[in-house]
Parts: sequence; C-alpha cells; structure tokens
Amino acid sequence: MTRRNLLRGGGLLLLTTASGCSFFDTSPDTGGAAQAADMSAKESPALAQLVKSGKLPPLEQRLPKNPLVVTPLKEPGTYGGTWASAIVGDDDIDWLINTLGYEPLVRLKPGTNGQKGLDDIVANVAEFEVKDGGREYVFRLREGLKWSDGQPCTADDLLFAFEDVATYHDLHTTGIYDLFLENGSTTERVKVEKVDDRTVRYVYKEPKAGLLYQIAVATFERPGLSGVLLPKHYLKQFHKKYNPDADQLAKDQQLEDWTQLFMLKQDPWHNADQPTLHAWKVTNPIGKGTALVAERNPYYWKVDQQGRQLPYIDRYRAEVLGDVQVELLKIMNGEIGMQLRNFNTPENKPLVSQNAAKGKYRLFDVPSRLSNTMIIQFNQTIADEGLRKLFQDKDFRIGLSYAINRKEIIDGVYAGQGEPWQAAPSRRNVVYDEAFAKQYTEFDAAKANEHLDKAGLTEKDADGKRLGPDGKPLVVTVMASTEFPHHTEALEFVKKGWEAVGVGLRVDPVAGTLFTERTMANQPQAATYTCSDFDVITGSGGDHYYVPSNSGSARYAIRWAQWYGSKGKAGDEPPKEVRDQLEAFTRMRTEPDTTKAIESARKVVEIAARQFYAIGISTYPEEYGIVSNSFKNVPDSMANALTTPGPTQPEQYSL
Repeated sequence: MTRRNLLRGGGLLLLTTASGCSFFDTSPDTGGAAQAADMSAKESPALAQLVKSGKLPPLEQRLPKNPLVVTPLKEPGTYGGTWASAIVGDDDIDWLINTLGYEPLVRLKPGTNGQKGLDDIVANVAEFEVKDGGREYVFRLREGLKWSDGQPCTADDLLFAFEDVATYHDLHTTGIYDLFLENGSTTERVKVEKVDDRTVRYVYKEPKAGLLYQIAVATFERPGLSGVLLPKHYLKQFHKKYNPDADQLAKDQQLEDWTQLFMLKQDPWHNADQPTLHAWKVTNPIGKGTALVAERNPYYWKVDQQGRQLPYIDRYRAEVLGDVQVELLKIMNGEIGMQLRNFNTPENKPLVSQNAAKGKYRLFDVPSRLSNTMIIQFNQTIADEGLRKLFQDKDFRIGLSYAINRKEIIDGVYAGQGEPWQAAPSRRNVVYDEAFAKQYTEFDAAKANEHLDKAGLTEKDADGKRLGPDGKPLVVTVMASTEFPHHTEALEFVKKGWEAVGVGLRVDPVAGTLFTERTMANQPQAATYTCSDFDVITGSGGDHYYVPSNSGSARYAIRWAQWYGSKGKAGDEPPKEVRDQLEAFTRMRTEPDTTKAIESARKVVEIAARQFYAIGISTYPEEYGIVSNSFKNVPDSMANALTTPGPTQPEQYSL
C-alpha cells in the first residue's frame, strides 16, 4: 500500500479531514492526561522480587559506587510498561543503536549535537580528563561498574576493545579507523596504556581534535567492527589470540574462520548472549520471531535524583516490519510508543499530523542534519575525456541549475515544505553563507541557455537538442539510489526543465549496494544524494559534499578524493584551489581549538561556493518523530545528533 493509496482510502481520508484541517496542515492534534508517579520503590518491582527470592543480589551490590545521576526531564517516572517500536527489515539497526545502545564512554549533553566541542561533552560510562592540549585523554570507569551478567567492567575491557578488536589486523584487513591512528598516518596507532584497574589513557603525538566527539556520537560502534569498550570475559572465547580452537568453533557453525564468528558474536542485536552496559538487554534478538525484545538490565548503573535505579520502562519491543507503509499504519493506529525513523518523510508529515488524535500520539521536532533534499553531482573525474571536460565547466552546472523549477519540485514532491537551496550549510550552521545557499537557484530559462552556450554547447540538432562532445544529442544519465524514492520523482521535474533548454536526462535508479560499487569505480556520469549539514568536528572523510575528502562519497570527484586519501599515491591531482581547500579542511579537522577550527571551516565553505560542485534542490524540511500521549519525559524538540534520540536519555522515559 503506497502513501497515495493511503490518501485515496475513504476511511483514512475522512480521518484527515474530520478535524477541519487541510491536507497540508501539519499542526498535530494532541491530548492525554499525565499519570501520577509512584515514588515508593528504589528499583523495579520485578527486580525486587528476584532479590527477595535470592536470584539477584541486592540493589546496592549491583550499582557502582558512584552511579550516574540522571534528572528526569519533567518528572520522576513510574516503573513498568513496554516501549513499542519498530524496525524495517533485519538490517535496520541504527534505530536500535540510537535508542537501546547509546552508552558511550562520554556522551552528548541533552539538547546538544556536539558542535560546541568540549562544552557539549559530559561523562557517561567513564569520567575523563583532557591533558597536554588534546594529546592525552584519560578515561576512568566507575568503581564497581558491572556488565549485564554481573561481571566487573574494568580497564582490561577498554584495552581488549582497542588492542584485540578495534586495531587487530585480522579483524580490519583493509585498514584501521583513523580515530585510533596518529594524525596523517595509516598505520601508526595511538599509544593506549593501562593506568590502573579502572583507568586507561590515550596518548597521541599531536592533538587529536574530535576524539571525544567521535566517541560521544559512537559513529564507529557497529556490530562486528570496533568500539572502545567491550566485554572481554565473554568475547575472548571467540578470539584466536585467547582461544586456539576459535577457527574450529567457526567451522562447527559453517563459517570460514574465527573472524566471521567473532563478528557474529560481537553483535548485541543478533546475539542475545553478549553482555552489555545498556539500560535494556536484548533477550530476543533479530532473526528469532517477529520482533526484537529487550528487558531491563538489572545491573544498569544510572539512578534518578532520588536514587531510584533506571530505566523506568521495563521492556523494549521493536517489531520487524517488511515495509515502511506498515510502520506508518501502525503509528496512525496508535500501536507505536515512540519513533522517528523510516516513516518520518516530508511527504508523510501531513498524514501523520492529522491522525495524531486518533492514534493518541503527539509529534516532536528534530531539526534536520541534512541541508538539502537532493543534490545532483556531475562526475568531474569521469574517464570519458569529453564528458570530463564538460562536467568540469562551471558554466555547464550553472546553466542546468537555472533550468530547474524548484518550487514545482517542493510542491509536487515535498508537500510544499522547504525553500530553494544549493548544496550549502543550513541557516543554523556556524558557517552558514546565504550567498552560497541561494546562488543560481532562480528558475530562468534565458540564463540557463546563456551559461550552456558559454560552456560550448552551441551546436543543436533539428529538434533543438544540444549536441554533446561526441556530436550526438547530449543526454546525461543520473544515477539515483532506491533508498531515496523521492529523488526519482524529483528528477522527472528536473528532466522537464533540462529538456526545455536542450539537455536530455535519463534516470538510473539502482539499489544501495550497486550505487556504492559504481561510485567507487568512478563510473556514473552524475548521481543524486541528500546533502548533510557542514560539520566542523569531523573525521578525515567527513564533509565530502563540500570538499573531495571521501573516495566513497565525493561523487563529483572520486579521483580527487582518492588522491587526498592516499596522499598523492592514487587518483588524480585536483586543481590548485581544490588542493588549497583540502589543506584548509585538514587544518580544520586537526585543530583542537574550536575557534581556530571554524576559521579554517569558513575557508573550506568559501571555496566550495566558488567551485559549485553540486546542484541543490531545496532545504530539507525539519524532521519529526511521534510519541504516545502516555509517554513522559520525551522532549518536544530534540537536537539532531548522529545518535538522536540517544542524547535525550531514553532511560528516563516513562509510561
């Protein structure tokens, strides 16, 4: 059932109009009464019963000496209930990571996204110190901290995660994440030392800007890959360094070797046996039945300001769905407790908003991390010499930008939400540049023709089609990922505008895996994608929409990005201004002083505006989520970090 079919359905159409709202009205209809909090218990009644029966140690033996105190957003919560959620497909784990799994060593403060540097970072699993101008980072685990199986969590777990997982060659044959390497090196690891049973320190030769931010957003913590804290006592049995029979264990499970087995076991979403520090521990993993289920962790190490162990909610249940439309129906039927993934597209917002009363939920706002709904990137390093010269001509890109009727796309594809915008930082960004954002966004066929003529496309056939470098009518093939179906819709409007000025367009929708393969192989003539906002604090491959830093994502110049990533050993050397931009980008991401980093960031954006790498369509509408009226302590607006809603502290949500 498609969204259009939903809108055509008589019953749902009545629901959207019963309140007298127009279809494009996105003001939610909310309601619901608050439930009085029960303040009598220091732990969940279910855990108290286990203590009483002798199956669980008393609470004071399960908490660390200094549990982290969390103050509920609005009011103390009551124990009990199930958080009903959903994921779409077995691989949709980001939602689980951001709701169940956000427990890094250090975390983002609620309401922040990390762009203010240390001001946004607070202690979480570990207390921390930054020394020697950002060259040394000391992490001290909470005394008495325990994994969900009751085993101690110690400095040995930090060392195991670093030495035996994150930087262990057999698990990372293609390279180590640059967080764990000295600046500019592909092989030299940071020095990590055990200070005592609870403490380790990371020592770099040069300041490692962004280390705490990258830990706080945990972008590298994915199943089977790496991390900074892992349960050694459990995982070492699958590691060849500790178990000589690990390969045989793997073969017994029809796997090639121990690394495959380890990656399967170091996956809390598919392996319910892995101990965790999360508020809820998975008891029924993905792949077993129709839902992932997680129960409260009896050894969870956080309490509210009255010393009551968190989380308040007993259970988390994410139903595994095969289709986003099913998720949308469940939301409107009131079957989902809190959600902000998959369903929350701009085109769905009117429908979701107008059915809030029936579904007994409310909407909350999440400023988008994206600055554009769709950008078109021409491959300026494509192998075809004629096309490469044409695509590198800025007038060619300017002309095609003027030929796009963006208002038509905003109204027809994005439900009237957004404004014309290039692939530029958003208004809320510290390096926002209005001139960059608005350049060449006017719909003007005369200007389009003028710039296309300047680009040398003056020859036309009898039908008025411009002839390309090969003397044939120019038709640009634009690859679009099926992950963004709205891009295919938007490109139909783009096609109409380009054809009116003599340039053809062929849409090539492909699955995500093939999209990536073709990009890495430098094959596409052009490709679409969304555009992220600009991040001052980023890794070596970040901000690739603005600077060719990432050879897998800078689709307008993969060969330039390869040159940068290999330090000139591969790819193609870019023009001088692009090299200057890459130098400014390197200064920005390695500068521990945020003020100085922003100065370099402005240089990067200034050059991006002049280079005009990509054609943008419109600002990405503000994102949104839904939460049942029965939920408490969920904010009305969330800062959009990579891990949202994790920084809002789901452990203090209540039903």
